[in-house]
Amino acid sequence: MTTASQGSNSMKFTLNEVLQGMLASVEQDTFTDDATRLAKMFEGLATTVPLFAPMAAGVDPQAVAGALKSLEDKSIITHADGKYTLTESGRAHCVSGKRTLFNKRDQEQLEAAAKTFATV
Repeated sequence: MTTASQGSNSMKFTLNEVLQGMLASVEQDTFTDDATRLAKMFEGLATTVPLFAPMAAGVDPQAVAGALKSLEDKSIITHADGKYTLTESGRAHCVSGKRTLFNKRDQEQLEAAAKTFATV
């Protein structure tokens, strides 16, 4: 999942960027550490949210785990007791990134997707 612009299955944004955009859009600060469930959520969103359409072919749970590890390494999230917690500075980082990286239509789609993220 890269930012390649060729082909119908290419990603406009990386999984890490989309994940951060979703974290900027959710109300809760904690979420599951189950990468398989999160991968399935991304695949499900691919059928209803155009921004996620390239994920319809499948999302590797290891890629999700890698994206989460990257966010943890940057102190955007912390991990304990089977869940991740979005840090205060991490939320600010995600919100800033969402505003600069995503256009208005993409932001609206991330906000719609965040409702599903909140249920995982």
